[in-house]
Amino acid sequence: MDKTQFLDELALKLSGLGQEERQEILADYMEHFAAGAASGKSEQEIVFDLGSPDEIARDILAERGEIPTGEEPYYVPRPVVRKKRGVAGRMWLFLAMLIPNLVVYSLLLSFWGVVVGFAGSTLGFFLTPFGFVLDAVLNQNFELYKLFGTIAVVGLGFIFFVLTMWLAKAMVTASIAYTNFNIHLMKGESKHV
Repeated sequence: MDKTQFLDELALKLSGLGQEERQEILADYMEHFAAGAASGKSEQEIVFDLGSPDEIARDILAERGEIPTGEEPYYVPRPVVRKKRGVAGRMWLFLAMLIPNLVVYSLLLSFWGVVVGFAGSTLGFFLTPFGFVLDAVLNQNFELYKLFGTIAVVGLGFIFFVLTMWLAKAMVTASIAYTNFNIHLMKGESKHV
């Protein structure tokens, strides 16, 4: 709802009053819009601050002993203002979350250890051909089964590489998501992700 709609609806709701009194009330609300615009508020924010024209008209008519018209009320939702968490609240929340955070971050760290282990295994699998060549040169012995074994191990290295990449991506996502959850929780924000 913008300024024009608000003032038109208010004028309609106050139609039971005299012309001069209605114009005076509307002039007061135009001043509210001018003051709000000067402070940088949008017309919608000013309407939120003022309330619905129906409620305003009911209050004004009730003060004057007039009976408000039986029209359908217009609902203007008000923004929810959340109270910021103080130092004591943050300290209590920190202590309450200390044990769960120690457990979860320990689990995350151990899963990161698994990722590093898979990465090390992958590197070892990919270095196997160098070991095969070194063995063949130093022992001056080329055996076919070792060649096929080396090829199989390199193939296993590719499988481990894909698995390692998938695990690393999952762990980055999980670590960032849990850390963001804690940040939002400590700030007192309602959206935790």
